[in-house]
Amino acid sequence: MGRITFIGAAGVVTGSKHLLETDSGARVLLDCGLYQGAPKLTERNWDPPPVDPQSLDAVILSHAHLDHCGYLPALVKQGFHKPIYCTPATAEVAELVLRDSGGLQEDEAARAKKHPDRGLHATPLYTCDDVEKVVPLFANVAYGEMRSDIKGCSFRMSDAGHILGSAISEIFFDQRKLVFSGDIGRYGRPLLRDPSPIAQADVVVCESTYGDRLHPANDPQLDLGAIIKAAHERGGVLVIPSFAVGRTQEILYAIGQLQAASSIPNVPIYVDSPMGIAADAIMERHPEAMRFDLRARFGAGDQNIGARGVTLVQSQQDSIKLNDLQSNAVIIASSGMATGGRVLHHLRNRLGRPNDTMCFVGFQSPGTLGQQLLQGQKSVRIFGVAVAVQAHIDQIDGFSAHGDRNELLRWFGGFTDKPKTFLVHGDPDAAASLAAALRQTGGFDANAAVIGETVEI
Repeated sequence: MGRITFIGAAGVVTGSKHLLETDSGARVLLDCGLYQGAPKLTERNWDPPPVDPQSLDAVILSHAHLDHCGYLPALVKQGFHKPIYCTPATAEVAELVLRDSGGLQEDEAARAKKHPDRGLHATPLYTCDDVEKVVPLFANVAYGEMRSDIKGCSFRMSDAGHILGSAISEIFFDQRKLVFSGDIGRYGRPLLRDPSPIAQADVVVCESTYGDRLHPANDPQLDLGAIIKAAHERGGVLVIPSFAVGRTQEILYAIGQLQAASSIPNVPIYVDSPMGIAADAIMERHPEAMRFDLRARFGAGDQNIGARGVTLVQSQQDSIKLNDLQSNAVIIASSGMATGGRVLHHLRNRLGRPNDTMCFVGFQSPGTLGQQLLQGQKSVRIFGVAVAVQAHIDQIDGFSAHGDRNELLRWFGGFTDKPKTFLVHGDPDAAASLAAALRQTGGFDANAAVIGETVEI
């Protein structure tokens, strides 16, 4: 059999890491993510690893968001050199986001040396060179493929519907079965398939990010159209902080649909995210992870998911030129929670402009700049410098890639039995609320996971 110990993302939304041990002696990490958000959380990334990296036999990676894969280069730097099992799409996306993360780590260290008073880390957690040592370790696992590479168990992956390549892992022992959800996506989304139903398990480890909330019933595409029109009428520029993988493509698809219906003014669109541009190409290469084949729908080589009037901004120099835009434009830039990337430069430049608009299109973890702005703070710090907030701040929640409370309950409704359930990757209130709902409405033995807790499977 086996056991699982919760060593990350228990009681918090980020830092996904769980240690799986089999009776045959294998030690496997389920996800290997960074903590993000408030400084007290991100400082955990510099703590000694909770498990000896050299003792691990493998990592099973659910998907390529940084809070699930972002610690991998640090793990490798500390001696891990075994397979990282994931879907082919996840391998490509993880390579992309980890290279970007390594660059951001190096940038912060360089700024720390210039500005030692800003509380930045003078030594990067890892570098781009460390990332390059991760890439050869990715071991592709197709959806539905049964693998027996790990002593004492076998496993397979199913589509989680969260981002491109995201997977639910089913891990089989002699007579028992563990299901690890990763992050569960939405139902009825335009680009990705619905989360795969799972019929049986003895133990389930499931995320609970939106365990106490519902997404609004509004159509997010219509909400986006209304915000684009309002920003245009103010005579300013609309900035959309957006995750490069998945969210940027959904925004472009929605803009294309709005344009086709003549529902928005004719405004130029700038995608200021080299990573987002690269993610478009990865999507095109992986129709097995999509609801439809992008090449068949929009033609081979389309980089805009059907949107018109789009300029792809690759170089830093062209990104800087966007500062000169005064009106009649939409800028889509990463990152989605404004924790790094080019969007920080746009926010620093535009938050003080009353006619400009910042629109967040996803979950904002506690302590992030995105959450501070949505809470109405009138001054925020960007690159260690105070910036006054005079721009309009908007939010569209319907684009979230996380299933809400009802969607999580819908996924649990696919089980024909009532597996023992541990909820991770959620704030305490969210995890407790979802656990209560699973107990009361579904008859599940469900509880929030506790950091350091070990559970027999």
